[in-house]
Amino acid sequence: MKRIIYLLPVAVLFMGVQSCCCDKDDDNDSAPVAAPAIQPNGDLAVDLGLSVKWATCNVGANTPEEYGDYYAWGDTTTLYEPGYVQEKPQNHWKEGKADGYCSATYKYNNSLVGWKLTKYCNDSSRGDNNYVDSDTTLLSVDDVAHYKWGGNWRMPTRAEFQELLDNCDCEYIIQNGIKGLKVTSRKDSSQSIFLPAAGFYDNHSLGGSGNYWSSSLITYNPTHAWDFVFTQKNEKKLHNNLRGYGLPVRPVCP
Repeated sequence: MKRIIYLLPVAVLFMGVQSCCCDKDDDNDSAPVAAPAIQPNGDLAVDLGLSVKWATCNVGANTPEEYGDYYAWGDTTTLYEPGYVQEKPQNHWKEGKADGYCSATYKYNNSLVGWKLTKYCNDSSRGDNNYVDSDTTLLSVDDVAHYKWGGNWRMPTRAEFQELLDNCDCEYIIQNGIKGLKVTSRKDSSQSIFLPAAGFYDNHSLGGSGNYWSSSLITYNPTHAWDFVFTQKNEKKLHNNLRGYGLPVRPVCP
């Protein structure tokens, strides 16, 4: 009897460790698991000397160069089957999502009447049945970075992307064969992150250069949200993008 009592905590501990060893499946509603530890020291967060730390990879990626997955703004699941992001996900749409990333498939839109929002809408003319609310930043339940990685991870706000631009040096480079933006801290040049030029999905088409969602709504046009955009010509700016489009996400934490 003593032996059984002694082993039970060990078994429970082992089960707890195992639960953090794999990424959360898109269709699984269980609690989020830990982010992938891709740095040699197991640290996923990079301190660029800013108000938040930035992750070294995108949601759905295991290396800085991988694109990761694509999400509509405020959606925590992909429209394609898990595991196909690097292999033409448009060939693997989920049932009912064959229209791709657009108004017809967007989670918070009543597409039967055009663009009529059911959440995150401060303009009654844009809301379904004149719906309005006061939320202009994604709640944790709709923040895919928090949903997937848990803990204090979340999507960056528009202001945090602007802080990144204002306090870091950015250079469009090719890293391990992948085009993207190297962002280096001005306070400590040994600290940097790499944002692959993963583009974004408009319906079935992958276009753009580098596009990343923020968690901030466009308050003057709530069918859109703020994203960070960069190009090979070294153009960098905050931009507005249709909420139904599919963009990658780079998490931040305190």
